[in-house]
Amino acid sequence: MTRSAARAIWTFTLDEDEDWVPFREPAGDENLRRAVETLLMGIASAGAAETYLAAWRADSQRWGTGFSLGTASATARRASSELVRLIDLYGQFEDCDIAADEFETMLQDHVAAARTAES
Repeated sequence: MTRSAARAIWTFTLDEDEDWVPFREPAGDENLRRAVETLLMGIASAGAAETYLAAWRADSQRWGTGFSLGTASATARRASSELVRLIDLYGQFEDCDIAADEFETMLQDHVAAARTAES
């Protein structure tokens, strides 16, 4: 699981195929980076990123824990109030955990990057 005393900062760039490539500072486990990258492959626009974040927040409010929200390439499962499990669908990464607050902040950072890319 990735946890740190300092807030992790996620940044995103588009590669030559227009796929989002995430970077985490401080650098984390490469598997976690691949897991985030794979999850985001299914979120192709700022609107889709906003919809995913809104759905994540709504499900968190409604269900608390135990729910899953997927994309075409990976699934995020709210394992507990503190933990999100990223689940691989196609052999791209090893299932891994991320702190719940870091996961939501990462989604917010991705929305901001997607908005900037579209403007």
